[in-house]
Amino acid sequence: MSISIPVLCYHNVSDVNGHTPEMFREHLDAMADAGWRTITARDLLAVTRGEMKPPKKSLVLTFDDGHVSNWTTVVPELEKRNMTGTFFALTDFTAPGGARAPETAPGMLPMKRAFRAAFVDNDFSQFINEAEIRAMLDKGMEVFAHGCRHQAAFRSLAPDGRLGDGITHWGGWSIYPGHDDFWPTFKPGSGYVYDGFWPRFEQGESPRFVKRTEAERREFCRRDFRRSMERIRELNGYDEQLFCWPWGQFDPVSEAELKDAGFAGAFTLERSANTRGTDPFRLNRLGVAAKKDGRWVQTRLRMYGATASARVFFKKFHKKPEVSSVLYATDSNKLSGGSRQMVNNVKAMADMGLKVYALVTPDTAINGALEPLKGENVEVLHFDGFSRYAEAGKFLKALIEEKGIDVVHTFHNRAYKMGVLARLLGAKFRLFINRGVISRPNAVFFLWTALSDGVIANSAQCAEVMRRYWVRGKRLNVVYNAYAGPDFGEPKPRRKRGTRYIYVGNSVDIKGFDVFLKAADRLCEGGARDLEFVGVGVPDNKLSKFDDVFTPVVRERYRNAGEIPHAEVLDELRFADVLVVSSRKESLPNALLEGFDFGLPAVCTRVGGIPEVVRDNVDGFLCASGDADCLAEKMRLLAEDPPKRFALGLAGRRLVRTLLTPEAKGRNLMRVYMGERLYEPLPVEDMAVPDPAAGFFDEPSGNQEELPHEHGPR
Repeated sequence: MSISIPVLCYHNVSDVNGHTPEMFREHLDAMADAGWRTITARDLLAVTRGEMKPPKKSLVLTFDDGHVSNWTTVVPELEKRNMTGTFFALTDFTAPGGARAPETAPGMLPMKRAFRAAFVDNDFSQFINEAEIRAMLDKGMEVFAHGCRHQAAFRSLAPDGRLGDGITHWGGWSIYPGHDDFWPTFKPGSGYVYDGFWPRFEQGESPRFVKRTEAERREFCRRDFRRSMERIRELNGYDEQLFCWPWGQFDPVSEAELKDAGFAGAFTLERSANTRGTDPFRLNRLGVAAKKDGRWVQTRLRMYGATASARVFFKKFHKKPEVSSVLYATDSNKLSGGSRQMVNNVKAMADMGLKVYALVTPDTAINGALEPLKGENVEVLHFDGFSRYAEAGKFLKALIEEKGIDVVHTFHNRAYKMGVLARLLGAKFRLFINRGVISRPNAVFFLWTALSDGVIANSAQCAEVMRRYWVRGKRLNVVYNAYAGPDFGEPKPRRKRGTRYIYVGNSVDIKGFDVFLKAADRLCEGGARDLEFVGVGVPDNKLSKFDDVFTPVVRERYRNAGEIPHAEVLDELRFADVLVVSSRKESLPNALLEGFDFGLPAVCTRVGGIPEVVRDNVDGFLCASGDADCLAEKMRLLAEDPPKRFALGLAGRRLVRTLLTPEAKGRNLMRVYMGERLYEPLPVEDMAVPDPAAGFFDEPSGNQEELPHEHGPR
């Protein structure tokens, strides 16, 4: 029977974490009782090269991270049994100092706290020091490098908690340039292997996360490996150096840099045979969990001590896929609300460090919005064959292969059909279909979605409509729209007697312009004073269709802004006091988020996705669809209670500045692109602001804003 050399992987041995000393002793005794003996990692390297015949019943014991217990507990136990061990030290954590005895060593900390002390406080006392490494070498042990500092990278953006929670992975402390209890943490992986997402801080704000490029990761590996090599060679004096991959993770980029740095081999956490011909950079190891007993150790040594069985019970490391490039595609020729959200997605992904492509028609109005975004991270591509489906599928397949695109996110029906056809032709990418309308999808829409990786809706209600029409729930995701317009500053209390209500929509029935006019009439009938009404998006030549509800009392207080450019829409919102959304059917209107950013409370109908961002008495009020009397009542309440109006407006502002930012949307999109199903309600109630004291509005102050009069009648 061909001999394989099993390699066991341990970490710390203490009563507070890892293997207890009692369990570790049981393991060593079980090895000895079964007739196994230890050899060195350099012996194993010689076996793989054919320079040494593999001894029968021989194994290698390895210990990762260089915890101080390796010196105070492990080495004495190995010496008692005439065994040897191979230890992997973190070279940046290897400090000067004398060799410590168990009674003079610091109290043992769990590894999580040991890493925190090292990363945050530069306290390396929980790790073996220079003198201890030299003493270990004198006792016949081996010490090699585990890298400089066990650097992690956030390999996903699925929330894992915050640094101060006490439950998050310690890797977060290696990623941040300091410590704040409220900084978020995500799933970590090796900083050698994953490009990852890294925090950036601008003007004291919360961190935003940017993807490192492969070139930046390669440079990090190059510097880290060489520095670690120089330091460990000073300590162990070996001509040939071995390496142990943190987490057992590696990939072609990091492996190439490790070889270039001069290392002779590397240990993984893959499981298979270690024998003549084994790649020295793929030395296999078996991780030993803390609860495993001596009998388990004996069984595993038999399994991995023979080449045939070791190859049967194999385990390979598979790097989790990363998303580095995204293509957004639409055949729309209009800069509609959905198209603006696509443009916002392009910018959000580019700001996160991804390569982004926008595939649009040559003559679409979207080109103007994309033009300022063009640059190193954004490329705009033109295609005019969306309606020729076979040609479109072939074109997209070739484009994906040429550009190395990881994700395609489609808007509008011809684009998603192109994406599905490209997949059927064999293109390898993740496909997502965007849907932001609340209407019933066509009869075969669910079949197209079945051939995608997921559907992204802008509200839970939009997703539920698709579920009712046979789109599978596991494919449905909710990623809320973001406000991506200019910031006009924090809202201020306004010293004015009147109240200006604004409607933003159009003249079609589902938008409820007639309901807005009815509510305005009820409000005027109730005797409220100093009221103004502004309509945006309704053409002048369409006003006549509303003559039956457009009463004289409303007409004299109404100004029709008509169809105006988006920048002018924002200007109208800026000088309004209350936003009224009177739709009969709606998903999640962009105007609602834009109004929130200006500090406008919203009085809305309870339709579509609106209740997902508007909560009664938090950031506005809700009424039943078509209920003009209720709308008028809430509009009156806000006219008569300026402190309430201001408090609700501040809550809306907080909502778009925390939960509905482009950065938040970008993170959520990335979570979906990387395989997470996202269907989380917004915690709108957390945005609530206490009512300011009524007297706050009684006297002028420097914090109050005097509004101009030229935006409408007084």
